Parts: sequence; structure tokens; C-alpha cells
Amino acid sequence: MPGPVYALAFVNVCIGLGYGVVAPVIPVFARDFGVSDLAASSVVSIYAFTRVLASFGASRILLRFDERTVLTIGLLLAAASSLAAAFAPTFLALLLLRAVGGIGTAMFTVSGQQLLFRYSTAESGGRTASVFQSGFLIGGVLGPVIGGAVAVVSLRAPFLTHAITLIVGVAVVWLAFRSSDRKDAAAGVEHDLSTRPERMSLLDALRHPGFRAAISSNFANGWIGNGVRFTLVPLFVATVIGGSPFVSGLVLVVGAIVQIVVVKPAGILVDRWGRRPMLAAGSALILLGIVLLAVFPTLLVLVSTMILWGIGGTFAMVASAATVGDVLHGRGGTPIAVYQVTFDVGTMLGPLVAGAVAAQTSYSLAFTASVPVAILAVLLALRPWRTNGTATPDSKVVVTDESATSASSIRSLPTKEHREHRSRNEERCQHRSPSAGSPTISSRTGRARGQEPAERTGQTDLSLSTSCGSSSERESTS
Repeated sequence: MPGPVYALAFVNVCIGLGYGVVAPVIPVFARDFGVSDLAASSVVSIYAFTRVLASFGASRILLRFDERTVLTIGLLLAAASSLAAAFAPTFLALLLLRAVGGIGTAMFTVSGQQLLFRYSTAESGGRTASVFQSGFLIGGVLGPVIGGAVAVVSLRAPFLTHAITLIVGVAVVWLAFRSSDRKDAAAGVEHDLSTRPERMSLLDALRHPGFRAAISSNFANGWIGNGVRFTLVPLFVATVIGGSPFVSGLVLVVGAIVQIVVVKPAGILVDRWGRRPMLAAGSALILLGIVLLAVFPTLLVLVSTMILWGIGGTFAMVASAATVGDVLHGRGGTPIAVYQVTFDVGTMLGPLVAGAVAAQTSYSLAFTASVPVAILAVLLALRPWRTNGTATPDSKVVVTDESATSASSIRSLPTKEHREHRSRNEERCQHRSPSAGSPTISSRTGRARGQEPAERTGQTDLSLSTSCGSSSERESTS
């Protein structure tokens, strides 16, 4: 696993930690300005709202600027907004600063996800996604604990803590990429950060059944596994079961611990057994949990549901991310933003719908209202698809260090000419970065030992996979 992947996971710890530290005190802090409870809750909502809108802008920015720059700017923007929020003089200033924080977090999330996709391969996509997601899970568990302790000192202290953690995250990412670049340079690989990935349109992505299954699963995971779990479950414990906030906290901690324990095995299984089986299994466990809770609203079933959601949500989360990475295959654009936004939208809509139903009828029917969302995710996951090695006719193929030709022209070459073409370029193919998928053009300055695998590069993908000493006669256009 490349070092930068662990660095991105560490930043996810900082994001999750900061969110867990700040979120509980925001409504209380906002009320100190003398506003209503509705206005105080808008401080939380505007963060999520601007995060959703900014994700699309971030995906377009990434077509012009490299991921490292966008990621760093996003983290610094979020840190600066959190630092300024600690000293906000008015409620309006606090509201605007939280909106800026949402923009900065969206820039990091989208650029980090695109960077992660470009470090992933068909063989390691699940494990890479599991490492990345584990950071946010760990931060989410530790955040409220640290936040509660820090808030005792001052309601402004959590904002300062959040800013410090994000600045530390920037330093870790910078050092990780610097170290990775030094290792690549020692191995004879040079990086060109000006090269941008090829753009994939949302329509092209939606044509792929794997992408549709991934975003549907992400939406259901946000709706049920995040939104309903963290908003409706505490109310359910207090109203139906008659438990204290301490009991609801323990129930939620059970699910969070299960996710942390399962996330690494989930990555291994997604790579070993395949994206679709694990995505279907995860979505099915989420569905089973919500059905059990709707039919048997007891404390024992609730704990069992948290375990099912912990396992199923983690499987679905890792498998969907790996699936999207396979579909994009090194490309960028709006599909990455859509994948991220579906989770956020589900997180916002799930509690609203379930809460409205609970207020008018019962909690059992409120949980039942989420069943169609889970069923859709299961049905789309069960449809057959292939992601690895899927042909893309409009892909580009790097044939030499100086020029590139389209994939269609490679396919149209006669057999004899094709063989001569491969022979001429066998010694001139691009060398893949030892960091396992650098997101930049890499040119070979020294000869590596053994085989030299094809390089997935910025705007183009190397399709002629037999040009680096490979014994196979296959040709890939993806």
C-alpha cells in the first residue's frame, strides 16, 4: 500500500475527529448569540448544504489543477474557517464561516477520493478504500469523546481543536507525498504534476450498472446507516425503550466499533471475492437490520441491528468505492462528486423522512419508510456487471514517450503491423511508479529489474499492456 494512502487515511481521522469534536457544541454555541433553536440548527445544515454544492465545483476544479493542490487548499480553508469560527463576533459570521468550512471539506473529500482512485488497481481497490475509510471511522469514534472533554474548558475550544487537527493533517500529507516522490526519483521515475486525468461524463458513468449500484448503495448507506442511525435511533431509545442518553450512546458505539473491526477484512474480501458480491451482501445486511427493527422494536434487536448495519454498511462502503474506482479507471469529473454527494443527500433526507413519519404515526413505520431505499440498493447490486478490464472506446493509448494514438487506431492495426509496433516500443514504454499508481505522468530514467508494468497516466491510460515485457498477448482499452 503506497504511503500517501495512509496519509490520506490519517487526514480522514482528522476530518472525522474534528467533526465529532465540533458537532455536539455547535447548537449550544449558536444559541449564545441569542437566536432560536431553528436558527441554531441551521449552522449544522449549512455546513452539509455547502458541502454538497461545493463537491460539484471541486470535481471541475480537479480537471484543471492537480489533486495535491486542491486537497491542501481545501484543508487549509477548513482549518482557517474553524479557527475564525472560534472567535466569531456575530451569529451571521458563524453561519458564513461554517459554510466556508463545508466548501473546504468538500474540496478535500473529492480530491482525496480521486487521488485514492488513481492509487488503486483492480487488485487493491478494496484494500485501498478500506484504509481510506477506516480513518474517518476512527475519527468519528474518538471525536465526541475528545469534544466532550474539550467543551468543558470552553465552547470555543472545540473549534480550535478542529483547526489544529486539520493543520496537522496538511503537514502529514505534504511529508508523505514528499517521501513518496523521493523514493520514485531514486527508482528512476519523475512526476509531472501538470498532467490532468481524462474527463469522464456523468452520463457515461451512469450507463455502467456497477456505477448505478454503487451510488444507490452509497445513498442507502447515508440514509439508513448514517442519517437514521444517528438521529432517529437516540429518539427511539428514549421514547420507545425508555433508555437514557447513556444507553443510546452505548448502542451507537457498538455499531461504530463493529465498523472499525470489520473495515480491514472488508477490503480484503472485496478484492478477493469481487465488488458485486460484497456490495450485494452489505446492502442486504442493511435491509435485514431495518426490517428487524421495524418488526421487533426491542433493545436486543436494536443492538443486533447496530451490528448488522456496522458490518453491512462497511462492506457496502468499501465495495462501492472500489467499484467506482474501477469504472472511472483513472479518469476524473462529475461522477466522483455524484458518488460523494449521494451519501450526504441520503444522510440529510433519511432523518427528515423518518422523523416526519415517526411524528405522525410510529417508530416502526418510520423504520419501514426506509425499506424501499434499502431494497433498491440490493436489487441494483444483484444485477451482473463487470468493471475490471471493461473496454472504453474513447480511451487514449500512450505508445511512445513522445506521442499518443487513440485506442481505436491500435485495434485497427493489422496483426503483423501490430506485432512490429509492440516490438518497437517494448524498450520505450512508460514505467509504473513504485508508489503503486502515482497520479502523474512518469517517465523512466533508469531501467528497472524484471518486467515493467504499464503506467496509468494523467490524461491518457496506457492500453497496450503487452509492451513491457509481458508474456501475454492481450490488449486492453481501459
